[in-house]
Amino acid sequence: MKQFGPSHIRPDNMDKNHIILMRLQLLMVMIKARLRGYPTGEIRKKAVLENAAALHKMAENIDLSGLGLHGSSHLFRQRVKLLCVMAVAIISEDCPLGIHRREAVLENIDNLMESAFATKKLVLFHDVLNAA
Repeated sequence: MKQFGPSHIRPDNMDKNHIILMRLQLLMVMIKARLRGYPTGEIRKKAVLENAAALHKMAENIDLSGLGLHGSSHLFRQRVKLLCVMAVAIISEDCPLGIHRREAVLENIDNLMESAFATKKLVLFHDVLNAA
């Protein structure tokens, strides 16, 4: 049997911060997919709403000391909460999305990416987004 990748990597234990950051990345991907016109069915809408609600609650309790953020931790928390509110507005069909709202959402995502994920780049994969 072939083995790919290193054989003796021991994964770190996941804590609340890992989960919050993974939820944050997932929410960013979901929002960018919606803004780029990918289809949003009932399952995706429900996933975005649940993820945004959970992330909004978790944002207050995040310990940012070990993340090495580039900027204020208070500002980071507020940007995460704002992104959650923006996600709910984007997913709802009652809220029109104008050019200024799109720019504000993308600017907030860019600022969060720059703060928390400075070494990573968020890339949307066409096949993955069309799969669900």
